[in-house]
Amino acid sequence: MNRRAKIIGAIQAGGRSSRMHSDKAWLEIDGRTLIERVIAAASPVADSVAVVIDPATPNRKRYEILCKRWDALLLDDLHPGEGPLAGIETALNVCDESDGILALACDLPHITSELLEFLRQKADLHRSEIIVPCDRSGRVQPLAAVYPAACLGEVRKLLVAGRRRADLLFECFPTRFIAFSEIEHLNASDLLFTNLNTPGDYLAACSQREI
Repeated sequence: MNRRAKIIGAIQAGGRSSRMHSDKAWLEIDGRTLIERVIAAASPVADSVAVVIDPATPNRKRYEILCKRWDALLLDDLHPGEGPLAGIETALNVCDESDGILALACDLPHITSELLEFLRQKADLHRSEIIVPCDRSGRVQPLAAVYPAACLGEVRKLLVAGRRRADLLFECFPTRFIAFSEIEHLNASDLLFTNLNTPGDYLAACSQREI
């Protein structure tokens, strides 16, 4: 019998946050930073947690303290500034070949353990299949998705070719898309994929009812 595959909850915090004009991981909602909210959701579901950062971030010490508090692994992005696919590669690099990652953006204030457990249950990493949900509009959510270690080779090929969009991976590796209708029953489903790119997004999120 195959052992149960292990999942690393890989929080992507290496972005430039250029439209937010500050490192959005450290924005607070109800007294808790965005990145801690995501780690708190991932921790009960994943076997371990890692945070992927830009090695040049001025907030490195703050990330080190955060990871120590949450017993999380701190990973320097192998290709800083190259986008989410590079962060996915960085996390997959520390996986055993039969395991995988639950890749998560650091700016998902309403993400829940309930959703992440649902995605993990859908994943069979021994079948080497990406599991990616879609929001109500049908848009795929590559930074709330499960990636098996087996897709690392394809990720590297895309990056070498300069094709940095994460959704391009779904065209060259077996992928199961989770329709919104499959997760609509989950608590506050319409808020699950809310992400924050601008100060306006942040203000809106602060005013939304907590779930």
